[in-house]
Amino acid sequence: MRALWLPLYILLLASCHSPSVPVSSPSADVFTEDQLDSIFEGFESIAYEKPDSYADNPDSFFNQITVTAKSSYQKEMYLYGLIFMGYGLLQHGNNLESVKYYEKAYNYVKSTPVEIRDVNTEIIKPLANQYIRINDTQKSISLLQKALLETGDHNEQSGLYNNLANAYLYNGQLDSAKTVLFRAIKSPASPLSNALLFNTLASVYEEEQHKKESAHYNNLALQYFEKSQLQGDTLLWYIAALGQKGYLEQDNRLVTRAIHLVEKEFPNEQNRFKAKLTLMNGNLLQGKALYQEALDAYNKTLYYFKPDGKSYVLDYTYTQSLLGKAKIHVAMEQLDSALYYYEWAIENDFRTQQLIVSSRDQLRNNILNKETIESLIALIENIPGLSQQKEVVQQLLWCIELSKARLLINEINRSEIWENASERTKLGMQTIRDIYRKIDMAVDTDEKKRLSERLKKVMLEFELSERYFETIQFEPQKAKFLKYLNRPDSDFYSYFVHRDSSITIIHKSNQGFSFKKTTTPDPLRNLLAFKAEYFGDTPNNYNRNPKAYNQKAQYLTGELLPQIDGAQHNLFVSLDAQLYGFPFDALYNDDFLVKKHNFAYLNSFLLFDFLTNKTVDNSKITVLYRSQYPLPLPNLQFVDKEVENISSHFSTQRIGPEQQNDAIIREQFAQPHIVHIAAHTILDTAAAPVIYMNQIISTNQLRFYEMKTPLVFLSACNTGYGRPLPSEGTESIQRVFLSKNVPSVISTFWFANDQTMLDLTTSFYKELNETADPICALGEAKRAYLLAADPTEQNPWYWANINYTGIGNKIGLKKSSNLPYYIIGITTLFILLFLSPVTSRVNNMFKQKDKKTDNKTK
Repeated sequence: MRALWLPLYILLLASCHSPSVPVSSPSADVFTEDQLDSIFEGFESIAYEKPDSYADNPDSFFNQITVTAKSSYQKEMYLYGLIFMGYGLLQHGNNLESVKYYEKAYNYVKSTPVEIRDVNTEIIKPLANQYIRINDTQKSISLLQKALLETGDHNEQSGLYNNLANAYLYNGQLDSAKTVLFRAIKSPASPLSNALLFNTLASVYEEEQHKKESAHYNNLALQYFEKSQLQGDTLLWYIAALGQKGYLEQDNRLVTRAIHLVEKEFPNEQNRFKAKLTLMNGNLLQGKALYQEALDAYNKTLYYFKPDGKSYVLDYTYTQSLLGKAKIHVAMEQLDSALYYYEWAIENDFRTQQLIVSSRDQLRNNILNKETIESLIALIENIPGLSQQKEVVQQLLWCIELSKARLLINEINRSEIWENASERTKLGMQTIRDIYRKIDMAVDTDEKKRLSERLKKVMLEFELSERYFETIQFEPQKAKFLKYLNRPDSDFYSYFVHRDSSITIIHKSNQGFSFKKTTTPDPLRNLLAFKAEYFGDTPNNYNRNPKAYNQKAQYLTGELLPQIDGAQHNLFVSLDAQLYGFPFDALYNDDFLVKKHNFAYLNSFLLFDFLTNKTVDNSKITVLYRSQYPLPLPNLQFVDKEVENISSHFSTQRIGPEQQNDAIIREQFAQPHIVHIAAHTILDTAAAPVIYMNQIISTNQLRFYEMKTPLVFLSACNTGYGRPLPSEGTESIQRVFLSKNVPSVISTFWFANDQTMLDLTTSFYKELNETADPICALGEAKRAYLLAADPTEQNPWYWANINYTGIGNKIGLKKSSNLPYYIIGITTLFILLFLSPVTSRVNNMFKQKDKKTDNKTK
């Protein structure tokens, strides 16, 4: 898919042309007004004429504007200054900063009455295409669809359709791309518009591997270009189409011709365009085994970005050229250089992918990134002795962990940004949360559809206003990452599941790093069969033959946990693919592994760096619970007793169904104390997982909650289970809490047994009170349970479904106070002591009265 750059570049050239200079308005008569005019005129002028002066540090230049535009003229100058900055940074290949300033311009137009001649040409198209450049295609699609709905001009619609077709193309929606292209071709706006449409159509057919149709439309595009007067941007469009022809025909002579033409006509400009062409040339030369020539082409690609040393450039062209160099060095058997460029490419790819906002695009890129990891592991595996070298295995571990949890890391950082967001952004979050709540509660299908359409529009405006690109800071460091893996009393296991279901395992212990790759897919198949047999709907399979369980579990231990005999007490496990949801502590090595080890699961060891280690000394526990449910859901018999057990020992806020409303629930997560949830969860493959308390709360809603809790205990069924996500784990309730920067989450892999859940929950909080360590507390709770359980109850089906995910923060508990009981006791005693003499006096009074009465009667 990343080879589809040429039609995109034609599109970018068509829609990102140098914006027209606005016509000046008369200046104001007042001196201060003139002074303000001069400030904004200077800003606009430098932004337009001297992009070199701010390309390396645009924020420094922009931040010199410390006054607010007041008049229409000043607002216009300010707006066009932002637009010109976006365009200038685009020309210098700085995608991140370009998107940032185009978004500033878009938000300014939305929030301020200001004159702009053509918002589609000046802002919408270049911004949408920058989103495509950073592979955030879903956001591009939404923006263009909105623009089309608001545009009535036929010529503008034709250009927008072409942009939208490219966005669909890069999003893998090829039928949608062809539909909008043929619609636009039926009503052409101009010969050049036709040329753009035809070349985009050629790319769609190329992606479908229909080479004949692809070549036909590419030739049509070139014919239309050659009939037109070409200069400036239109000449670049033609050069891009010529390069596309070279790619289609696998003819690097055509690509070389395109390179020479752009270098001749634009000697000091269009470096990023030149880099695209030289990257293509390198790929073609590599395919022909012309390695030195290919290496020269890749070096030229890197040169156009002008990095200093081992720099990172947030651009996929840069990443692809690094990967090209890595593969060339492999072919030339220069292994140190190959490993160096693989690592550099993966690091650069990690940073570049964090520009992506939409989850769909993140997940698609995860799949592409796994292909790079596959190549790197194959290299290490196939060279004798390479997998035994500490530095190499350490390097591979770093690269594997960089390939995981990219979307999750993005969500964590966005959550942190939202906490200090503007009022406008917070209002957007509230609106999104409210719409999700209405969707969750809606029964009528048409109502859900109407709300979903409204949500799309609100989400787009929110994403454009949240200023994500102004606060992005993703720079994990290898040295810091490795330092986290030196925790005392801990070992680390990292997994990578290959396409053929074999598994690469890297183990970090006190002795160093070790590499293992299973030679057959049997371990994964056996693991999945083992999981289905013993951790399904019934505990009976274990009870029939515990010895058979132990034998199978011992085999899996040997395959998945090498060197377990010498492993430390705490085992941190970085999972991948089908390994999610498997209870490692229920494996066997002369006994259940939980007898010797505490297990903590992670999506990536990078979470040690990205999750905030929230330490709390005296934490209260908020218990959100519901025990009674309408049919067909069963009542949760253990919940009331569980709530009573917790609140009798620790400082607890009990929030039952009658108190549960949106405001109260959100307030609990925003407090720095433990949140314990005892309620039903509902999993639906077609919808987001939900927690069913007095109201339904989906993971969609939870993503827009503010959370400061150090630990969430999900005392419900299947809270760690969900739809698999590429390199991200599962779309579970547990995962959404991690995405909100909760450092410790306890959840369940399958249906919970009522009595066991009650026992383990009670024991967990008792152990947490003693250790202040949730990883250790859960392990100790399981060990205490097994020590007291009869042989039937030692079945892992009962206890192994409860698991810990997180980084291991310290949490102290606040005990419940006995003061109320003392007060009641003292008060009762006081009353008794007080009433005793009073009662005696009253009795004496009645006795005297009775005597008098008796005397009178006599």
